[in-house]
Amino acid sequence: MTLIEASRRKVFVILLLFAAALLSSVAFFPSVEKMADRLRLMEVWALRATSLFTAIIALFLSGFSLPSDFEQKRIYMLVSKPVSKPAIFLGKLVGLSLLLAIFVGLMGLGTVLFIRGVQLFAGPAFPPLVAYERSEAPQFSAIRGREVDEEAGRIGVLAREQGALLWRFTGLRRSDFGDRLRLESRLSVGAEKDDYRASGTVLLEARNPSGRKHRMDQFLNTNEEKEWWVPADLVGPDGTLDVAVRCGDTDGFLIASKPSMAVYFKSSFFEAAFARGMVLLFLQSMTVLALTLMASAILSAPLSILLGILLYMVGSAHSYVKDGARDIDRSLSELKTGEKRPRMAEEIPPWFLRYSSAVSKAVLKAVPDFDDFDFSRWLLKDRAVSWGDLGNATRLALLPVLVLGAVGMLVMRFKDFDR
Repeated sequence: MTLIEASRRKVFVILLLFAAALLSSVAFFPSVEKMADRLRLMEVWALRATSLFTAIIALFLSGFSLPSDFEQKRIYMLVSKPVSKPAIFLGKLVGLSLLLAIFVGLMGLGTVLFIRGVQLFAGPAFPPLVAYERSEAPQFSAIRGREVDEEAGRIGVLAREQGALLWRFTGLRRSDFGDRLRLESRLSVGAEKDDYRASGTVLLEARNPSGRKHRMDQFLNTNEEKEWWVPADLVGPDGTLDVAVRCGDTDGFLIASKPSMAVYFKSSFFEAAFARGMVLLFLQSMTVLALTLMASAILSAPLSILLGILLYMVGSAHSYVKDGARDIDRSLSELKTGEKRPRMAEEIPPWFLRYSSAVSKAVLKAVPDFDDFDFSRWLLKDRAVSWGDLGNATRLALLPVLVLGAVGMLVMRFKDFDR
């Protein structure tokens, strides 16, 4: 019935619009000289189009599904059968989810075929399609370190105290790498007596339990993603690799957390990695679909769709809302502990700041961060979505979908269709 309803609403026309949007990226090829940049253009174009069209499908299918059944009296035919009211809602949710999965799968397949087709016609000049598995160290510690941010697990070390940041990778296999092993760091670098300096020399030492070491140094900027190449044969039979970084400048300092150092494995099959990325987009759209469908059991179709759009907007701006809430808390802390000073006319009243902080934190707890479903974070850096990342995203999406589904079934249970 869901497929019939989708056909009646001509939803499958969206696939044609998606294909047209994908092909339109070719029009920008003349303005992009390098083949690698053209690949990035196609990837960004395809992901943005997929995210937009799946959101549209989720919003309008779920927003109009139940209200149209109510208005056109089709709901009476359904409740006259030996099917409970909550089961009707559950059937809608499952059916629309499967339909959404079909759309995401077809869009992903179309994207891969398009990219492979361009690669075929471009020849050897086209960059290889790669997706590198990436793993963070399970253990992170420091020598003479001090906690900088307890919530984020950030630790700082000073050069004058001869401090060092330590990561231990376990479970590695020599066969997972070529001749060299690639590490990637993202550190905060600076100087104790120079607040404006955000760079410096960093020393890295990779060693295994047998005592073999490899040392190197590089000049880094703060929060710069930097690659470090070390001999892969440092990975011993036990699969352990220790990595230590120190300040190369006598007045410098380093700040890092567990995710600040990662190791890359050999490239996996591109199509398989891309499929896992499409699952992220599906999970994101599922949260929008579940909220819109639940709301449509109570509200009209336009209001339900508006609520789904608000969820999409807040989820996409989750990190900005989080930063804003942190700034508000900082301002309140300064007002509480700082010296009293005359309030300027343009300043925001403290009571309003407290109210804004409470509302922002409540929204952050209720709405998932859509950055966790943003496949471009992996694709544009040639990274493969790991099973751990996929499991984390599934957990973040599953809870609100289950809660919204339960609320929708409860509403349908007590809904009176005679009114």
